[in-house]
Amino acid sequence: MRNPLAGFADPLRRPRFIMWSGVAVIVLLTVTIGALAGTSTRWFCNDVCHTVHYDNAKQYFASSHAQISCLACHIPVGINGVQFTGEKAEKLPDIWHVLTDSFHMPLNEASYIALSMPENQCTQCHNLDNRDVTPSPGILIDHDTHSEADITCAICHNRVAHPEVFELELPGNEKHEDFMEMTACFRCHTLTDSSPSEFVAPGTCAACHTPDFELVPASHAAGDFYTEYGDSSGHARMAAAEASKTAAAAEYWAEVGPKLREKGPKIISRILRIPHGEMLDLPPAGMVNECETCHVTTTFCDGCHGLEMPHPAGFTEQHAALGDADPDLCARCHNKTGDPALNDTACDQCHHPAGDPRRPWIAEHAAAARATDIQADCYQCHEELFCSVCHVRGEKPSRY
Repeated sequence: MRNPLAGFADPLRRPRFIMWSGVAVIVLLTVTIGALAGTSTRWFCNDVCHTVHYDNAKQYFASSHAQISCLACHIPVGINGVQFTGEKAEKLPDIWHVLTDSFHMPLNEASYIALSMPENQCTQCHNLDNRDVTPSPGILIDHDTHSEADITCAICHNRVAHPEVFELELPGNEKHEDFMEMTACFRCHTLTDSSPSEFVAPGTCAACHTPDFELVPASHAAGDFYTEYGDSSGHARMAAAEASKTAAAAEYWAEVGPKLREKGPKIISRILRIPHGEMLDLPPAGMVNECETCHVTTTFCDGCHGLEMPHPAGFTEQHAALGDADPDLCARCHNKTGDPALNDTACDQCHHPAGDPRRPWIAEHAAAARATDIQADCYQCHEELFCSVCHVRGEKPSRY
């Protein structure tokens, strides 16, 4: 068997061996450096590698960071050459996903990258000590307090580089929450002693808003939002929608949250000690009920309604006893006449005294009307045109 080092041992052939070995090393270094440099460009990230990230790239080019290298945010700050090469090597398995278009969808689920991005990714360029902060009118932001509490920049500014001003097009992709909304603030800020996250911060208006800030949302000015003894369907719809939204978000986070929190550095990062951020335990903003950013449900909503809202499970079986104990209780929502003197008719809208409460009144009212003195009985509550609205005009009448 030939000795592979025989040429090196031969004094006459040694210079040639050294020369070609040097050429091989130079070629290898050139290719490596060229590959590292080429794959670090915005062109490569967006047009070659991350074609499966088309939605993210489209938003990126519309952002204020469109001239900033992708690596400035997505490669840890201050790593050495060996760590940088290892960070690149860790991305090699992604080639398969690019070729087969099999990236996990939705991209950056639950804004995982923002929840785990270290603050120095931003402060390497943005120095708040010599930078004027211009928050939105009426908003007070103490960045130092947030930084001292380990609330990193991306926890609030998660859509700066990818603002999602365009519709998403990739199948299975989903729009991300904007953490600059008030519901996202209330992942930490709270009107009570607890929050849905590991942080608890004051939620009083003066903590974040200037005295001249308009605190009442525009939705509250709608004519049907709330009228005592009148149409209050607006706030009821909003409350029901918020309850449904928060329940869905909680169910989603119970499934996805543990998987995201278990994600950690890959093996190369662990070996080379590449500094990656740790994910903060902050749930989706959708888990925050928007109504509860201004009102404490147990005192404000329940205090006005006189019972738990929305109606709890089993309410149907129990509400008759509540109505009997306090006849005005049901009328707070169900008397739409504008006249509190008619509170005792509120239950009649569902449980007509002339019919069987177990059956729909519309199926019984014809027989009841034939057996009743309409003038003396029906028109005590209903206007005389009430019947003709439906029977003559074919329109849906009011309850009265």
